[in-house]
Amino acid sequence: MKLRTFLYLNTKTLDDYIAAIDGYVYETETLSEKTSSQKGGEAKASASIISASGKLGQDRSQEIIREVKVTPVAKFEKLYSYLSQDGGLKYYEGLSDTTYQGLFRDNFIEVLVTPRFSKLKSFISTVQGITSLASAFEGMTDQVLMDDTTTNMFDSITKLGESKNKSELPCVFSFSDSQYPLVAYMDKQCFQVEADRFVGQCYMLCKIQRKVEKGESIKLDEIFDVIKDIPMNREQRHKLQTKNMSNPAEFKDIVKGPAFVVAPVAVYQ
Repeated sequence: MKLRTFLYLNTKTLDDYIAAIDGYVYETETLSEKTSSQKGGEAKASASIISASGKLGQDRSQEIIREVKVTPVAKFEKLYSYLSQDGGLKYYEGLSDTTYQGLFRDNFIEVLVTPRFSKLKSFISTVQGITSLASAFEGMTDQVLMDDTTTNMFDSITKLGESKNKSELPCVFSFSDSQYPLVAYMDKQCFQVEADRFVGQCYMLCKIQRKVEKGESIKLDEIFDVIKDIPMNREQRHKLQTKNMSNPAEFKDIVKGPAFVVAPVAVYQ
């Protein structure tokens, strides 16, 4: 058994898979332990004959019953063992064209990759960090580091980030050669660590949702998606289409195929 430190663990997905394997999901189980002892004399288990220097006392037995919690990590180990049967789970530190062509939708794979968040997410996190640092510094020194214009601009950027999908966070996982990247939309509630610790090389168990073939691409974190999703009449939509509603060049984040879109079960080290 491998000992892992989990950075991300999708417990709902785990429950769904365990229910499919076992036919049910349980959170606790009963663990029974029995112990026995003998008093008086020396007992020898030579065949079925017992010789003793004194009178052999009665056997004593004790049964301990414990209610133990089935943790998400235990469920992951069960799923991992199930997928690994008969070499069914493939592990990759990189892909070739042949390997890429041999992978399909619904395949489970384990990969060694390096994650990164979208450019927009990274920029917003930087702005929030600067704002917090400036606020702390001003509180200690009574010196104003940011004027009203800068403060208002930073507030607008933060609100822009809040207007995006609150439940999912796009992330790109890359092999060491940067070929065949994996794009994932992570459930924010499933992160086991803060975003600034979600860095460096790590392992990921995931399910392939679809292939992004050569010539295709995926746009990450479109800023104006929220506006585009607002119900509009034909005239309003026509006016919107005449405007440039694409990300500014600084935030354009495009992943080109060949690549994958995957659903992560867990990310760990």
